[in-house]
Amino acid sequence: MIPKVREIVERVLGAEGEAKSRIDDARKRASAVRAAADEKASAVIAEARERAVSDSKARLERARSEARETLERARAEAAAAGETFAASAETAAGALVSEIADLITGRA
Repeated sequence: MIPKVREIVERVLGAEGEAKSRIDDARKRASAVRAAADEKASAVIAEARERAVSDSKARLERARSEARETLERARAEAAAAGETFAASAETAAGALVSEIADLITGRA
């Protein structure tokens, strides 16, 4: 009987060793899958960051361009208003000088 018990124990130990080997293999495969997933996730995150930075830079450049255009329009409008005011002031000054001259010369 002892040989049968020994045979059973050897089979159990062999099955146990095989089970441990399978578990170790499964752990290694799981670790490799996890590492690949982590690497892919890191790549996706890096790409998303790059896209976000690129989009932010593009929006900032558009905003700067719009601000430059608005400033240029405002300067042009201010220059035109200044020229109109200067012309109006010159006309008014000329009329005032004529009135003063008329008063001095007695033509008024």
